[in-house]
Amino acid sequence: MMVGVAVGLIATTVIMHTYSSSEMYRRNLTGTGDAVQSASIAAQRLDLALQGSGAGLARSTRVWGCRLMVTYASNVVLPRSGPYPAPFASVPSTLRVMPLAVQSGGASGSDVILTMAANSASANQPFNVSSPAGTSLVGSPTPPLGIGLKSSANAVDYDLFLAAPQDLGGDPGDCRIVQAASTFAPFTLLTDATLALKVAQVPDVAVPLNSTTYGNVDSSILAKAPAAFHLGLRADPRFSMFGVNDNNELVQYDLLNRNDSQVIAENIFLMKVRYGLDNGVGGTINDNAVDEWVSPGESGWTIGELMDGKAATQQKIGFIKAIRIAVVLRSSQPVNTDAVVSSIDLFQDLAASRQFSYTLSSTEKRYQYQVYEWVISLRNMRVPPVI
Repeated sequence: MMVGVAVGLIATTVIMHTYSSSEMYRRNLTGTGDAVQSASIAAQRLDLALQGSGAGLARSTRVWGCRLMVTYASNVVLPRSGPYPAPFASVPSTLRVMPLAVQSGGASGSDVILTMAANSASANQPFNVSSPAGTSLVGSPTPPLGIGLKSSANAVDYDLFLAAPQDLGGDPGDCRIVQAASTFAPFTLLTDATLALKVAQVPDVAVPLNSTTYGNVDSSILAKAPAAFHLGLRADPRFSMFGVNDNNELVQYDLLNRNDSQVIAENIFLMKVRYGLDNGVGGTINDNAVDEWVSPGESGWTIGELMDGKAATQQKIGFIKAIRIAVVLRSSQPVNTDAVVSSIDLFQDLAASRQFSYTLSSTEKRYQYQVYEWVISLRNMRVPPVI
């Protein structure tokens, strides 16, 4: 009887050990699959958003660094009166136009990525405008401006424009987002099948503004030879921030308050960024090749310094030709493993001062981690600006 009990106990132990090993393998495999899927979703959304950074604005260096002003239905949207919601609270409330900027998360937090881009399929360069009252944009664009209109759009869905001063002679001024009024249809509209929109091709354009939505152009802008940048229909331009919240979710925030915050991916433990600069350090300046990778926390490249509103900073903004992103994903559940990870090391091929290392706590060591790094080229920043 004792021998039978002993054999039964041994068999039970073997079965339980086999089951435990099988379950641990299954969880590890499932966790890896979830991490790959989350990384793919996050990478795709970030690529789509960030590759277009600077679109529609890169043809003029004078727009970089202008103080962005947005008012909707008489409510001031930008500059913001208070801090942004988490995880964007550290971003400056006063923003200046840049293709892309990064708020450093410091030694332990995730970075926040800010991107600005127009989305106009029929116009990609500014046209000089004049309007004594600021209630319209009047100018003669060359080549003729193509503006896409929805044939039955509601007034709040019409095109947005960025009015920015060009005759500066000093530091960048203010710039404002305005909206075309629904009465803007004085020309024969042609159907453009490639855009799925009605398009007006006009040598001279007078765009009345919808003062009840985004307001009129400020007199301070009108006094400095403004230009208008066509941003596209209201829902099209991307003025967004991307960050990681306390629930380990990658979140997109709309700076123009058109949409609520959206969760893009889950199980994101950390996101860090490096600027790719074409500044001649270790290479040739302005040859559209990255010469060095710098941290957004380094002196001279913090978001506060890039948005200081100085004329000299405009050239620095133009040096940013790519970004390098590192995303760390964590398993959704703790796992048992003999290969315990004690730290997460990112950008290991860069100089030691530009690498990043995060030491895991005892609780954080119970999870599995996957690190993904990739480079996103800012294609619009390769376009020579109109001087």
